[in-house]
Amino acid sequence: MPKITLPQNTRVIAYVVMGAVLIPVMLLVFQLLKNDPLISEPNAIWIGTEWTYEAHTDDEVKELVTRLRENRIGTVYAWVSWLQEDESWRGTENFEAVRVFAAQFKRLYPEATLYGWVGVPVNVGAETDRLTDSAIRQTIADFSSNVVRSFGFDGVFLNVELVWDGDENFLELLRGVRESLGEDIPLAVAVPPDWSPTNATFPVPPLIAPGTEWKIEYKQSVALLTDHIAIMAYNSGLDNAADYETWMAYQVKAYAEAISALGSGTEIVVGIPTYDAELPAHDPAVENVESALRGIRMGLLQAEESAAVIEGVAIYAAWVTDDTEWTQFKTQWVDAG
Repeated sequence: MPKITLPQNTRVIAYVVMGAVLIPVMLLVFQLLKNDPLISEPNAIWIGTEWTYEAHTDDEVKELVTRLRENRIGTVYAWVSWLQEDESWRGTENFEAVRVFAAQFKRLYPEATLYGWVGVPVNVGAETDRLTDSAIRQTIADFSSNVVRSFGFDGVFLNVELVWDGDENFLELLRGVRESLGEDIPLAVAVPPDWSPTNATFPVPPLIAPGTEWKIEYKQSVALLTDHIAIMAYNSGLDNAADYETWMAYQVKAYAEAISALGSGTEIVVGIPTYDAELPAHDPAVENVESALRGIRMGLLQAEESAAVIEGVAIYAAWVTDDTEWTQFKTQWVDAG
């Protein structure tokens, strides 16, 4: 077969055509790889001042990161401060340490989402509801912005207690924080369980008034203003593990059905307790890793297709979780699938 030799000008044209085709393809591949998000693990945990207010070596933080990765924990609520009675922020002398930890943690665990945990007690001193004060709401919104822009967190995690059904001031607070953060910075909140639902078909906490629940519409209102919700499904006041499991299942189903109706957009995790006894609200013989996980699995089954909005569970809290509880969590949740 005779050798085909392209004229010089024809070869130039061919190279130009090939380049015109290949370069855009290469750029597209590069762009896809560049924008490919790091996959975050589904579970979460609260960590306290033992990390954020104290200096740690890289090796110490790496040990923490290893444990988190092993347990598929990709969301961390790291303590920053809480709003005191005089409307000042607690622990200001430790804020430089908080900045250092945030940068160190993000460097060593870049695929995690690191939220700055901000506590806001609603009822303090003579004030019956501090959220009614627009100036206080603005103080919280401004500080939330600093948590991200000054301290270096990925987002802010608001732990506002207590918030009852239909509280418009809480929604106003979330709107103010959202405006302060902007649309691209994640806003997370801790929310109460339905303590003692009306017409419940299971044992309800004996020390909590009936009807203490967030209605579907209020759950949805909060979800529409936030990116991530952690249900504080403990402190039930129940004295029987089987009752707690049924109560826990209700929380999972109730939130799953309410939020799934909105479509995708808000992550939901379910809090499980590892802390010491705080009677009568929390009895570790009743509320513990094993009973909480059994209740969550029960609730996921009951929620059926709505269960898809439940991302995982959130351990409360790192500083009180012992080796036995870590093993229980790993074998009964992480490895169990």
